[in-house]
Amino acid sequence: MKRRTLLALAASTGLATAARADAPYPSKPIHVVVSVSAGGSIDTIARAYGEALSQALGQPVVIENKPGANGNIAAATVARAAPDGYTLLATGGSTLNLNPFLYNELPFHSVKSFAPVTLTARTNFILVVHPKLGVDTLEAFIALAKAHPRTLNYGSAGSGSLIQIATELFDSTVGIEANHVPYKGLAPAVNDLLAGQIDFMFDSATTMTQIRAGKLKALAVIGPNPLPALPQLKPLSAYGVNGVDVASGWHGLFAPADTPPQIVARLNSALRPIVDSTTIRERIIALGAEPASSSPDQLAKILANDLVRLEPIVKRVGAKLE
Repeated sequence: MKRRTLLALAASTGLATAARADAPYPSKPIHVVVSVSAGGSIDTIARAYGEALSQALGQPVVIENKPGANGNIAAATVARAAPDGYTLLATGGSTLNLNPFLYNELPFHSVKSFAPVTLTARTNFILVVHPKLGVDTLEAFIALAKAHPRTLNYGSAGSGSLIQIATELFDSTVGIEANHVPYKGLAPAVNDLLAGQIDFMFDSATTMTQIRAGKLKALAVIGPNPLPALPQLKPLSAYGVNGVDVASGWHGLFAPADTPPQIVARLNSALRPIVDSTTIRERIIALGAEPASSSPDQLAKILANDLVRLEPIVKRVGAKLE
């Protein structure tokens, strides 16, 4: 009797497991782990997509912020998660395309630990200067910097940040020399730029209000495309400054490696139409970003190309993080 009872329990457990395995995806809430604190553009865009994705899939989408270590904490959390489509990573590209060259060790592999799902947005850094410089064009700024080497100061969100990489790449491309002033985040750098403590920086569109108010002067965007929120600004390539757009950023959604392709495809097919909705597009543009989507393969290629192109830049800059 006892043996029959155990066999029956085993059989029922097996049936229950099989039923769960065969359950249509998704059959429970999806958790999106965000690599930054609440309130930033990555977080805001992730929440916008999360709301729409919840409606499309008929399941709650729970946003979990795990900031720290340049996104490594969030990425490691997702890399360790079960590859079942219920734990996803929302991050900026620098977590995966810069961190491998900034840290001696990472608790994940940028390529092998994740299954790309889709791009969610592209960012487009704006070259902004303090009005005290008295320049109104990119050409005038470059001429001023060349005439006074090592006297202009630029700010960044920190040593090794994408903003530093972008600025160093720009400086070397146009042949100017400037001093790097790293800050602990973008906000204090912007504050010092507004106060005239530093002279210029590449900003991820957080200064649009100050630009429109005339408190800062915007000269160009990295590109490759114009910025929807400030369409009058030309990309650097329009001035013959080419190759800097490798440092333009992007936001993407990733699943753990070995997530079944059909689940990745289900997520991608649900997410791609979302970017075309007027509501989502307006929210992303208002943040100074560019609405974007991709196939999983396209995102994989973007990441692979970034890793090849950014490695020598980071090595030349000599940036390191611990």
